[in-house]
Amino acid sequence: MSEKIPLPVLNNHPGNQAKKSVSCNSCGTGGCRGGFGIKQGSEKEEVFKVIFLYVAMGIIMFVAAYGIMRLLSLIGG
Repeated sequence: MSEKIPLPVLNNHPGNQAKKSVSCNSCGTGGCRGGFGIKQGSEKEEVFKVIFLYVAMGIIMFVAAYGIMRLLSLIGG
């Protein structure tokens, strides 16, 4: 028969836990950012700035990937 090996278990008692300092415990606290890094109740300017940054990063990644692809095609063939 196979022998059972006991596994150590971490006991999570309130007395054993150190107080954690986390800026975002849950999204209901208001400290979390949403899906695109936008907090609830943000001003329009902040929302547009974040969206513009994501669009700009996407364009830069697309142009860089296209440039690398063209460079590799020139080198390879």
